[in-house]
Amino acid sequence: MNWDMPSEMKTLLLILGCLNCCHLLSADPCVNHTVLNQPWRSTKCGNTGCSSLKCDKNLTTGWYRFMGSGESTIPDEVVPEESCSTHAPGWLNGTHPIPDDGEVTRKVCFHWSGNPCLWSVEIKIKQCSNYFVYYLVKTPFCNLAYCTVQAVVPTLPPTPETTLPPTPETTLPPAPETTLPPTPETTLPPTPETTLPPTPETTPPPKPETTPPQVASSMIVPNPTSPSSGMGGKQFQLVITLLGEFDLQSMQKVMLEVELTLKDQFPHLKLQLNLGKY
Repeated sequence: MNWDMPSEMKTLLLILGCLNCCHLLSADPCVNHTVLNQPWRSTKCGNTGCSSLKCDKNLTTGWYRFMGSGESTIPDEVVPEESCSTHAPGWLNGTHPIPDDGEVTRKVCFHWSGNPCLWSVEIKIKQCSNYFVYYLVKTPFCNLAYCTVQAVVPTLPPTPETTLPPTPETTLPPAPETTLPPTPETTLPPTPETTLPPTPETTPPPKPETTPPQVASSMIVPNPTSPSSGMGGKQFQLVITLLGEFDLQSMQKVMLEVELTLKDQFPHLKLQLNLGKY
């Protein structure tokens, strides 16, 4: 195998890491231990009250946890002789650790012949959350046995939650209401009424009364300068004298009426009009 290859080296390191991790897990007594569920170990039992005499001289050395009706903790006070289904009950001459202590070494005394600690052995103890595990060794004689009691395993007080003081609410002062001054009403001056001067009535001047002309005199005389025509081969002219105020239209009317009247009798009649005044 070519160990110089980077990929193979990585694989080897990974395998070694896993093995080391598994070893650490298996070495933790909180994970790897033997459970002892033995009611006769309870301090409530006499030497033969729950079972025949017992002895831990043949107990396999290792990590154990006490559970069930056999209680859960080695008592840390002197236990009377002839208790726990044995002659010399074993009790913990010391205190139990807390989780932060890790594994600790303590002494277990066996009470006999009036001596609370006639014999003793050293064990290890570790607290795992809410229970203890014990590294037990064989007892030197029979009948000596480890006793148990039902006890509440002390745990570390919970880490107090750091409660931050409530953030004070920043109440902003109310924004001042901006009151705008009232808009002045713009009053336009009244539009002056334009009074037009009255249109003067145009009174047409009175028409002068026209006095119809009057014929003062008229006569038909022969016209010596004209060739012969008309009656007897003579040319006649009519001389009319008008008196009064008259206009051209009236005069023309008069002349026309005369011409029409005498047309048949005097076809070549020449009219002569004389104007006069009263």
